[in-house]
Amino acid sequence: MAQTEEAVKQEEKPQQAGGWGAPAAPLTLPGGRTVNQWLVLASLMFGFFMALLDATIVNIAIPTIQASLHTTLTTVSWVSNAYNLVFAVLLVTTGRFADQFGRKRMFMIGMVMFSIGSLLCAFAPTIEWLIGFRALQALGAAALAPVSLAIITAVFPARQRGAAIGIWGAAGGLASAAGPVLGGFLVQSFGWPAIFLVNLPFCIVGLFMVFTFVPEMRDPNANRRIDIAGLLTLTTGLICLVLAIIQGNDSGWTSPGILGLFAGAIIGLALFYAVETRQAQPIFDFSLFRIRSFTTANITMLLFGIAIQGAFLILVLYFVIAQGKNVLDAAYAIIPLPLASFFLSALSGAISGKKVSPRILGIVGMALLTVGFYLFSTISANASYFDFAWRDVIVGAGMGLAFVSFPSIVLSELPRPKLGVGSGAFNTFRQVGFVLGVAILISLLTGQISSNVATAKTNAIAIVQADNNLPTQLRTTIATNIQNSSQNSTAQSGSSQFDLTTIADHIPGGTALKPELASLNQRIAALFTGGINDAFTLSWFVSAIIAMLGLIASLFTRARPPAKASTEESSWAAAGA
Repeated sequence: MAQTEEAVKQEEKPQQAGGWGAPAAPLTLPGGRTVNQWLVLASLMFGFFMALLDATIVNIAIPTIQASLHTTLTTVSWVSNAYNLVFAVLLVTTGRFADQFGRKRMFMIGMVMFSIGSLLCAFAPTIEWLIGFRALQALGAAALAPVSLAIITAVFPARQRGAAIGIWGAAGGLASAAGPVLGGFLVQSFGWPAIFLVNLPFCIVGLFMVFTFVPEMRDPNANRRIDIAGLLTLTTGLICLVLAIIQGNDSGWTSPGILGLFAGAIIGLALFYAVETRQAQPIFDFSLFRIRSFTTANITMLLFGIAIQGAFLILVLYFVIAQGKNVLDAAYAIIPLPLASFFLSALSGAISGKKVSPRILGIVGMALLTVGFYLFSTISANASYFDFAWRDVIVGAGMGLAFVSFPSIVLSELPRPKLGVGSGAFNTFRQVGFVLGVAILISLLTGQISSNVATAKTNAIAIVQADNNLPTQLRTTIATNIQNSSQNSTAQSGSSQFDLTTIADHIPGGTALKPELASLNQRIAALFTGGINDAFTLSWFVSAIIAMLGLIASLFTRARPPAKASTEESSWAAAGA
């Protein structure tokens, strides 16, 4: 009782910038051991890092998995889609369960499921089993991102919270960006099962550390009843929404199936709202959207998630398609981006809330993203590695600042019992943004490449037919070959250039035609290279516009703590472990 009274007194003190101040009652571990916040952070990083790493590490292994398991590209794409779908759909639900049943317990359950899923993925005998095991893996991962952020926010006092979230954000950004590089190395050196087996030692160490160093926390006022109606309507609505976004490019955005999925999403989420507003203890408390910091930071993070796909995905595709590099070399080429992101995340975490408001850091981050993507849209077809590297640094710096600042903002005014579900909502907005970004930018990119390659074909044929220095029959042959080439092969030819001079070796008197063929070769290649480059620059320009919308949204954010803690927060702090 004395501890509870002391907790209330502590919570009723004026709040410090960045949150609720130090936890009212010191959290303890079994046996009365005092919690070391930094050991808590280190323990949580293992699971959180691996969950985000596995969202991107598989992408680079898709061709190898397709060949190994003898399946189609459409089917093998579900190795990624299944993970992203389950991960995005369950973030809010796992956050709520953590508030109800215990955050440490939910995090450890997630790590166990993630580990089992990883092991089963590595030994999957068929593509169908692999897709199913990826869904199981994502089921565990969905508990790791929101719960880790909620625990970190609860155990760290205000003066250290910015630095802790900075490290959390830096680890998340590094994991997402490092996925293609690490995946390429593992696939090339050990085969595709290695990208799943690499999770196991980290998860084992992480489980031991979480069990040893992380205190248990939950909402002491929450009942243990599972809201079945809310769970079903939320899951149905989000599955329909994310599935429609994932499949939209392949099936057509106006096809009956996709329109049906969007209709299902609207109905499901509307029913979820109707159900939850009548619940005493809902899965998600919609009154949280009345909190300005929560709403504006989530909108900003949605736009952030859409925009940065221009960095992770479009950059890799640019080096593969337009520069003719292999996937691993392309992954290495964007290394300056995650390095800049990691450095700025750590730096901004150290100063956030102490010297500079997280709101200011977030605005600067979105501004850097906007400028960086615009600069990518101005890049020329013959750009050097250095031309990309310094742009990578600008975008990476923006990502680092934004990734750290908005978690602090979104949770800054939430009641402590709502940290789990609030963190789940934040991660859902970000993850849906990632999925939307892939759908929007890939649709735009493929459409532009198709259109630009078709235009380049027409112009190249006109150039060939107008070249009177070549025999008529030879001009006809070259023009026919260009017309009949597939889009993929023509695009690749545009990046690596045609070699028309080899034709001279197979016709009488061809040696004299080599200079003319070489000149023609350069002009045709320039057409295709320029067309492909223009398709990518448009994608980056759209990323810049989306980032600018995020920048505008970030101007309305705030990171101001409430004037006084509620009785509910005091009881939460007193409950502690």
